[in-house]
Amino acid sequence: MANKRRPKKARVPYRRYGPGSINKNGNNNTGEGHMGSEDEDEEDEVEQSDVMKSSHYNNINYDDYSSTSWPISKFQKIDVLKFAIINEKLKNGEFIEIPITFTKNGKNGGNVKSLHLPVEILQLILRYIPKTDPKYLRVSKLFYQLYIPILYHSPILNSYNFFQFVDTLSSIKNKVGKHVKILDLSTIIQSGKNSYVSKLLRRCSENLEVFVAPQTSFGYAPLVSLRGCNKIKVLDLRLVSETMNLKELFYSIRNSKDLTHLSFPRSSITCEDINYNSELEIENFWPPNIWYLRLSGGVSDEFIMNSILPKSITRLEFAHCPSLKEFAVYSLLSRFGRNLTHLSIQYPMPGLTENSMDYIFQYCPNLIFLQITVDYCSKDLFSEDFLPPILGDKPRCLKTLWIESSGGLGQGAKIHPDDLTIALLEERLPMLKNIRITSKLGWDLKSDDVADLINALEEKDGGLYIHHY
Repeated sequence: MANKRRPKKARVPYRRYGPGSINKNGNNNTGEGHMGSEDEDEEDEVEQSDVMKSSHYNNINYDDYSSTSWPISKFQKIDVLKFAIINEKLKNGEFIEIPITFTKNGKNGGNVKSLHLPVEILQLILRYIPKTDPKYLRVSKLFYQLYIPILYHSPILNSYNFFQFVDTLSSIKNKVGKHVKILDLSTIIQSGKNSYVSKLLRRCSENLEVFVAPQTSFGYAPLVSLRGCNKIKVLDLRLVSETMNLKELFYSIRNSKDLTHLSFPRSSITCEDINYNSELEIENFWPPNIWYLRLSGGVSDEFIMNSILPKSITRLEFAHCPSLKEFAVYSLLSRFGRNLTHLSIQYPMPGLTENSMDYIFQYCPNLIFLQITVDYCSKDLFSEDFLPPILGDKPRCLKTLWIESSGGLGQGAKIHPDDLTIALLEERLPMLKNIRITSKLGWDLKSDDVADLINALEEKDGGLYIHHY
């Protein structure tokens, strides 16, 4: 008896050849049946072409040159002109659907979907994704390599993911810190310890360009780690509440030749260690290419009067300087005021009197933007005596004026709308187009005086803007 449990032998299926095919004996077969492997490939290509034709593309017909634009083999040429057309349309914000070629690949005859696009096109597509999402890292190894620099370029940190971010960058095997270029810790309040901030600066020091310090701690350890950030361009310390030694800060940024923006911390700054008798030492404090400087905190009159600012500084701000007096401000403006195009004097500045800043235009004739607080100036700021004509018949360059106020009693009556209207009509401020005032001034927006000022600005294609806060 035959053993029924014994497995049956595997038989090779009978294969029929279609018309025109050649068998192993070299004879032509005329029978009908299964198609050969070539016919199967042709059938796959027909199905693939049907799928490709079912897609709708905007503005460009990719079906005509998909084989030449997206090369499957490494020996195939790339149509650079059509890539340039795609790049221009992406820059203009037009939506483009790019065809994807599906090929038969893999072992044992398995169908594997493979994406055949140039790396530059993939990188361009990933950059135009509006919101970063880590799920793109799981697509393939190529996507992982392309999307890691985009994901860590400017991480969005808060108190919930800050510790995980620190742990990720602290790993020895993980070297994603070199991709971080913008590190904003302004939302970190209680979690930003000196050790964590110092560790992040060390891990991201290779390519870090913008750094915003946290609101609590920025002590000696972060200052030491800041020395390794040689490519930093923007250093914003305005939120730091910890006392900082000014000499140590300058020592930390002495090698930052690319630094263009520097904001002092709002807290007290110690300036006792600076040798004001050494002119060379004071001059070497400032980065050579800086053009934006925000002075705040406990900067002293002696430091301001002896500072030798680089000529590259064109934007200067004074904010929260409790110990700064009027003569120190004018001492600085008398030496470097002609280089300034943007000047901002913010509240509070308790060392200034109610009309201390009426002489600004005499020291800074080339201002394009001015932000002034009405607590430190009067209507004489726009009078004929305080706005003398510039030598050489050159018109005054001021285009934008911001008038702020602390909201104290009597501050709203110091400047009237007619003071600005007369200055515009008499061509004392011929280039002025935009004026922004605060609602704390108490101007009646329905009055004729405000209407005259609005009409004078609209004739110059400008306007009057109200800031409510």
